[in-house]
Amino acid sequence: MNDYTRSTLNRAAAAQRIAEAPGPVLVLTHAKPDGDAFGAVVALVAGVRQRGGQAFGVLVPPVPAALGARPGAGLVSVWHDAAGVAGLPVPPDEVALFVVVDTGAWSQVGPLRPVLEPHLDRTLIIDHHLSGDIPASDRLVDGAAAAACEVVADVLVHLAPPASDAGPGAPTRAGDPTLLANPVIGESLFMGIASDTGWFRYANVRPATLELAATLIRAGVDHAGLYQELERAERPEKLALLTRALKSLEYVAGGRGAVMSLRPADFVQTGAAPEETEGLIDLPQRVGAVRVTVLLSETRPASGAAPLTRMSFRSRHAADPADTVNVAELAATLGGGGHARAAGAKANRPVDVVRAEVTRLLEDTL
Repeated sequence: MNDYTRSTLNRAAAAQRIAEAPGPVLVLTHAKPDGDAFGAVVALVAGVRQRGGQAFGVLVPPVPAALGARPGAGLVSVWHDAAGVAGLPVPPDEVALFVVVDTGAWSQVGPLRPVLEPHLDRTLIIDHHLSGDIPASDRLVDGAAAAACEVVADVLVHLAPPASDAGPGAPTRAGDPTLLANPVIGESLFMGIASDTGWFRYANVRPATLELAATLIRAGVDHAGLYQELERAERPEKLALLTRALKSLEYVAGGRGAVMSLRPADFVQTGAAPEETEGLIDLPQRVGAVRVTVLLSETRPASGAAPLTRMSFRSRHAADPADTVNVAELAATLGGGGHARAAGAKANRPVDVVRAEVTRLLEDTL
């Protein structure tokens, strides 16, 4: 176990830390939030508010349109560079507790670092990734959890209401699942675990994951409807981007690796948004021999800025653990990190340069 995955608080203590915050709680996550990040922020904000506390959430764009249309989207704000700190729902100096969910890496919080860094003594990280470098005063990390929403769900179950709310029929003890019955909380949590497990197809699914999903469905989550709204509502522009990605596909390391890349022109010419790369990386894994897939995406920089290439790594689950590649280790060699089977990194270099580096890395590893 490394230092990052060694939690300083358990779930009950983390819930107590949140419940006893003497003022507003500000919940943050990584830039370009996925379903797990979005769901964790919304669920935690909604839970604190239902228990009578003050909570606000902030997302760093781009935010996928499908997520922005969810009922819980009204509970969070979207960061705007032009507004900066003035655009936050509460001034940083007035925040009693910062909670960072689904990441613990400076490289992933983007423009929120200057907001967060002066207040690490009142920051709590709730995560399930294997690596991070934000030195927060408190940390709850469960590397075995399939999604951050699994950990957030446990925290919410332990989140007792203020004493003033205690009365006939009011839940007052730790371990109460009442909050999970809130429709916004339930949908957000389910969306998060479904997102990070490929709708329960990936090897990170554990019994606790399915048990939580069952609890949320019993509480009223329409899992089939949610799947249609999130996974069957793509724009034609995304399919055009998919075509570009597949045209760039190259098998390396004797067919055990697959690399795809997207350039700024691909987004301009197809009209696709940067967040519409979600899911593209999974396609080459349909080929039986492929062990690792990498998707590279270069975004158009501001005038005079260095190009930015994002790297996404995925590895296939294998029956023999010796055949499963730890892509978090691969991403770490390029300044990133993540999970053993899903990781990422960023580089201020053109996509063609990064592609050559990644190809050499796969050739050496596989």
